[in-house]
Amino acid sequence: MKFPLHQPTLKLLTGLSGIELGAASHNPFGVNAINVAPKFDEDMFQDNQVNMGEQPTKIDMYGEADNIPVKDKSQDFVLSSHVFEHVPDPISALLEWQRILKPRGYVVMVVPQPDALAGDNRPLSTYDRLVRAHREKWTIETAPAENLYGGKGGHYWKFTSTTLRKFFEKLSTGNDNIPTINWQLLGTEDPDSKVGNGFWIAYQVP
Repeated sequence: MKFPLHQPTLKLLTGLSGIELGAASHNPFGVNAINVAPKFDEDMFQDNQVNMGEQPTKIDMYGEADNIPVKDKSQDFVLSSHVFEHVPDPISALLEWQRILKPRGYVVMVVPQPDALAGDNRPLSTYDRLVRAHREKWTIETAPAENLYGGKGGHYWKFTSTTLRKFFEKLSTGNDNIPTINWQLLGTEDPDSKVGNGFWIAYQVP
């Protein structure tokens, strides 16, 4: 089973080269990307694709969203589909993406709708909690259990397209002793036209 390609993503990223975090064979984007995924959940990553009737996408490089082993300013884009909510410290991930992107590079994300998981009754994630996660450097080992849905490495965060945009707006101020993440919003799609269980959001770094 394969989901269709996503035209807004193709429009932005065709002809460029970058990083896709956790690329999946059943949910291809058709862009020129190195597949970066963590070693710790490689088996689950592969099993999910086999369960969808596809051969697993090859992992080109082991790494995590907040620790991608490539040079500074070396990539045209970072593409993240249904990954951001699994990152214990999202602010560190965004700072890492900012590090590796070339000037005018792109960040493209698909993030689950808040009702995407049946039975997930957690409230929406707050900016203050995201800041706390960054200050305490949460990992899959140290993130509080009440912030998690689905076991270690599951969903730590829950957003709407509006709350995520507001999160970025606050990060653009450089307050809270966090390096400024002042990216230009290029577009949103809510729900996304790829699978339909998330929203799409795209930014361009300075």
